[in-house]
Amino acid sequence: MSDATPDDIIEHLNRQRSQVVAWRSTDVRIKASGSGAIAPSLSANVSVESPKNLRFSARSIRGTEVDFGSNSDRFWFWMRANEPDIVLTGSHDGLDRQQAVPIPFPPGWLMEALGVIPIDPSTVQVLRDPETPDQAKLVSADYVQGQPVERVMIVDLALGQIVEHSLYDAGNKLIASARMSNFQPSAGVMLPRTIVLNCPEAGSRMTMTIGDIEVNPSIPVATWQMQLDPNLRQVDLDRVQGGLPVRQ
Repeated sequence: MSDATPDDIIEHLNRQRSQVVAWRSTDVRIKASGSGAIAPSLSANVSVESPKNLRFSARSIRGTEVDFGSNSDRFWFWMRANEPDIVLTGSHDGLDRQQAVPIPFPPGWLMEALGVIPIDPSTVQVLRDPETPDQAKLVSADYVQGQPVERVMIVDLALGQIVEHSLYDAGNKLIASARMSNFQPSAGVMLPRTIVLNCPEAGSRMTMTIGDIEVNPSIPVATWQMQLDPNLRQVDLDRVQGGLPVRQ
């Protein structure tokens, strides 16, 4: 694809994405590092379904360590290592306006990175650098939590795959990134088996190593519903004006 036109590149990527409406893996290993590390090593389940359904649940010998989910209306986030008695939740529309509590990996961006959201050619500029002829950058402007951001996707033209998704703030500071590698076929579609998520501001880095993947499975509706301990305090970010409530 080194001689591909911008239209060719986007058409190729969207053709791949059109074949994956959903995917699921119960065979995920997690290694985390940094000040926000959840645990040295975890097992996890990941389910994703276009356009907004997402569920990530990681566990250790202590039980669930992280539960992060999203459905068509709302999202939620709980991490034992941070505020074990608090579940952050909110609407997608509310998150677009909410700036008081930054979310390390915005659900909408993460869905795009996980490969089930088509690329809108009208919003993307395709850039080529003669010094890296086997790469292309897809750049677009967006807003995340009310702040202007730049989305950058790096395409490996030899592989024909997006190998990195990044978000940058208005000062060109990295907000979050997802790097993909070790692409292997699943149901005729090439999907990454290694994903490295990085959030510098939160001081966290997480490597997901994915084994078996089901492509376009029938996923129970309950997967997209929050099922955490009802005794946990729910903090609705739609209503938060300042920081998180102080623990009493």
